[in-house]
Amino acid sequence: MQIREANLDNLERAGVICDASDRARWTREIVAPISERAVLVAAIQDEIVGVAKTQFHGEPDGEAPTGHYLGGVIVSPNSRRRGIGSALTRARVEWIWSRSSSVYYFANEHNTASIRMHEALGFQFAGRFAEIRGVSADDGRSELVLFQACR
Repeated sequence: MQIREANLDNLERAGVICDASDRARWTREIVAPISERAVLVAAIQDEIVGVAKTQFHGEPDGEAPTGHYLGGVIVSPNSRRRGIGSALTRARVEWIWSRSSSVYYFANEHNTASIRMHEALGFQFAGRFAEIRGVSADDGRSELVLFQACR
């Protein structure tokens, strides 16, 4: 498996992965390179099987701190449970740690697979919220949990 920076040529394949995962398609704006975020792809034998991004929030949002956040990670359904999500997450954490000593991540409180993966990578619970940065879980029926990892 190869992890590398995404480019606009990867947009269509990212869209196929989003469609297969019932997620909103990533746009040109999401994939276009900017210095404040990383957008990565995972490829196996030149086929893109996963996409992931980071986001930088320079202003606090209520109790949600400023800083670098792990954004979405999406793995093609037929490529899941092979460590691709973990590899993309480790690569994003390393990218952030080259810029900051902290990285944040949040998820639906019921997403135990994602929470366990992040805890295994050193993330620690930092709070529970109805909404973080305009995102809510299950249309407000669940809470979001915020985690932080420090270098």
